[in-house]
Amino acid sequence: MKISRLSAVVIVTLGTTGIAAAGQRQQAGIFRDLVDCRAIADDKARLACYDGKVAAIAQAADAGDVVVADKTQIKEAKRALFGFGSVRLPLLGGSDKNGDAPSEIDAKIVRVRQIGYQKWEFALDNDMTWRQTDDEATYPRAGDTVTIKRAAMGSYMMKVGPKFIRVMRTQ
Repeated sequence: MKISRLSAVVIVTLGTTGIAAAGQRQQAGIFRDLVDCRAIADDKARLACYDGKVAAIAQAADAGDVVVADKTQIKEAKRALFGFGSVRLPLLGGSDKNGDAPSEIDAKIVRVRQIGYQKWEFALDNDMTWRQTDDEATYPRAGDTVTIKRAAMGSYMMKVGPKFIRVMRTQ
């Protein structure tokens, strides 16, 4: 058995031990142990090390202690978190320096309900719920397509028809 490279990112969800201080990513101990097998010079001993560590990772994954995710899954997770302020999880790439977190999303309104004078709550087809925070007059309807963009200081703007309104994500 030859291991030339790992094609997935190993993410360990062991409480706060997997979260790096000061925004830097830390490798999980179980992954570091696997990588350390490379330093073994003897082929048989290195293979035995790899076999043991891979078995330990598989067991931890089966127990739910380790999650293995590729870049596509991480990008989907970041998209699902869109709208929850400046959530920066080191386990999902933290700083977003590679730009794979969306700056805007498009969706259709599934349900809209008035929650006050010129205030609306929007349920979208991507399972997100947003609430209007300003009192800009707008008349949204189910079936309308909206665009939600990041705005200044962690806020969000939703384009409903020709108008932009301020919104916050509630679900």
